[in-house]
Amino acid sequence: MSYMNTRRRLGSMSESAPPSESSEGTNSSENNEIIMNSEWSHGSQSGGVVSAGVNSLYSEGDTDTISTDTASNNILSDYERGQVESFFGGLGTEIFVSSALANLYEGSGKDNDWHLIFTGIPVILYDKGSARARSIPRVTLVLAERGSCFALWSDRIDNLSNYRVAGPSFHTMCLSSNHQQMIGFSFDSSEAARELWQHMERLISDPENIGVSMPGRKKQKQKRIKHAPLPPKAQISNPCQFHHVTSVTKDDTDRYYSMQAFAPMTQH
Repeated sequence: MSYMNTRRRLGSMSESAPPSESSEGTNSSENNEIIMNSEWSHGSQSGGVVSAGVNSLYSEGDTDTISTDTASNNILSDYERGQVESFFGGLGTEIFVSSALANLYEGSGKDNDWHLIFTGIPVILYDKGSARARSIPRVTLVLAERGSCFALWSDRIDNLSNYRVAGPSFHTMCLSSNHQQMIGFSFDSSEAARELWQHMERLISDPENIGVSMPGRKKQKQKRIKHAPLPPKAQISNPCQFHHVTSVTKDDTDRYYSMQAFAPMTQH
């Protein structure tokens, strides 16, 4: 299976225009539909086809981009957010997990027609630069798969990313690898979109976090700490009060898109 074919399993391509940069939505008369495979859209495991008008993604005053009947399935529980935090947790890394799912779109063509790429959980990783392996402050935006927590997509936020709010539940940015390439995030909740933007705005307001060095600002040298000697193995007990928060096996291949698209297929 080719990479493009696996990506398209998440949804068909939409020809709608992006929202206006000066307003919260678009009043286009077109009502094209995005038809998404039920196995991959919004973490649904049941049969059937989910369809929604493209204009509903950006409508003004929209408090939710999905119907009230399925809204609860697209808002993450505290346990699910805790799963993601545990998965991406690391020394010196601050994590923010969105409270709702979001669709990732890729802009193409002169008018940036939007193509649906992935559906997942937006996560902001802020490396403070205090760890030896991550000594430079940086902000990374990740789209994690619901359930497995595997990263479907990620990109570092730099000074040319131009992360901005284009509507009440739609954010846009440019890829760090190609600043001419626009992508967009359509959140299933405008409140979740607002919370993520507030967190992102706080981080990118510091030039150091987006790779911009300020004149006159000297980086403080970290003092080398002499660590205490490690205890002998005989004094180390077995893990206690340990429990799995995320468990994925080969039997879950049919459940998760990431395992079918990215994991090597074993030959029987």
